[in-house]
Amino acid sequence: MESITAQDTSKPGEVPDSSISLDQQEEGQTQQAIVSTIPVNIVWTPRFIVLFAMTLAFGLSVESLLTLAWVNHLIQARLVLLSETLLAFSCLIVIAISSRSRWIRLGAIFGSNWAIFTSINLFVPVSSLDPSTPIFSLLNAIICSALFGTFICFSIEHTFVTKWDHWFFRLALIGSICAVPLIFFITPPENRSLSAFESGIAALMLVLSLLVWWARPSCWNVQPGLTLLFGLLPAIELFLSVPTIGTGSTNFYLTQVSLLCFLLALMRLLQGMKRR
Repeated sequence: MESITAQDTSKPGEVPDSSISLDQQEEGQTQQAIVSTIPVNIVWTPRFIVLFAMTLAFGLSVESLLTLAWVNHLIQARLVLLSETLLAFSCLIVIAISSRSRWIRLGAIFGSNWAIFTSINLFVPVSSLDPSTPIFSLLNAIICSALFGTFICFSIEHTFVTKWDHWFFRLALIGSICAVPLIFFITPPENRSLSAFESGIAALMLVLSLLVWWARPSCWNVQPGLTLLFGLLPAIELFLSVPTIGTGSTNFYLTQVSLLCFLLALMRLLQGMKRR
């Protein structure tokens, strides 16, 4: 029969097709095993960054809506500012209780005083008081001084005090001592009053509150996030003190933004305390 008498036509040294297919299967299985053992690198976004970004986006959106509602006389501005101040006050209380650092705790105490006097300032009946009374300028000076004390304590903690930092605090002390009488003498005689003097002190404290963060390279190197956020509060307040800018809805919205920056900075400070 032809099927029986057929001879093998494969050449010597040639590998059969069946053995080639088996080798390919074994090689494919080996590659799959190697691929399965390679770890998959997944980049996880820290929860705090997500929370921080959501708070920033949500806060700016809500503040825009609140400003629009205030322009349409639907809400009172002081109630909105009071609620944001109370949020910051709550964070400061938590920081004062949970912190183990004396500088952070002392800064939280100063910050609590800032929040308390800011709340009092929001509820002082403006219409029932004499416009020439110095109570408003006095409250403003107390608020700015408490803010300056808060920023001094917060900026010293976890910051390497360099030679420039020593000179900065010396110059700040000498400059403040010289600026206090200078404010009085450069004021025109017809405008010299206790209110004008206290307003000058408040402006000086705001400038120092800004410089204690932004004029010290050690703060930018060690804690740049806190330096930026904390410095925005006095920077915005000084910006709003310009007569042609700080009026109407612009004043209300930017004041909310400054409080939001302060609140975000406190959140970052709390997160740093937990990590340590």
